[in-house]
Amino acid sequence: MFNKGWEIEIDNITTKFTTSFGVLSLSQLNHKPDRGVWSIAQNVSHLILVNSSYFQIFDEVKRGKHFLPPSNSMAEAAANSLRMLRPYTSKERLKKANTWTIWQPPDEDFDSKLLVDFNGLQSAFKVHIAELQEFFSHPTYIKYPGETELVFRLEDCIDFLIEHENRHWVQSNEVMNNLD
Repeated sequence: MFNKGWEIEIDNITTKFTTSFGVLSLSQLNHKPDRGVWSIAQNVSHLILVNSSYFQIFDEVKRGKHFLPPSNSMAEAAANSLRMLRPYTSKERLKKANTWTIWQPPDEDFDSKLLVDFNGLQSAFKVHIAELQEFFSHPTYIKYPGETELVFRLEDCIDFLIEHENRHWVQSNEVMNNLD
């Protein structure tokens, strides 16, 4: 079922990123506390990469071009996929993970356009949700775009992406709180 709360959550996340990090200098946005910690800018870049990969799948669904092999246990497979990934994506950050190569942010300095790009991504996210409305009335499954054979129900995917954005806001906020 279509969840109008998604738009509000996306707007809230967008506001959190913009108000928290929009006042920082480029040096602060690109600051890496150590080699194993992403900068705020890398966290934002990662979200752009991840969400964009899902947007391609959303477009396939809307065009009727996203096909999964038939399975009697698709609901069970989707539930197992969520259970497997949730500890790595929740904002509580229960487990740290190495992200798939396709979603690794570049190890470079980003410019101030990055937050503008993120705001555009969030607007596109809301448009995708609105355009997918007809697919929420029945079970629609999509493939995880990462390097594994996981599947999700479409609405669980939206929840997952929003939760993932919140996780990276928490992670970015930790970096900001440790700036000199």
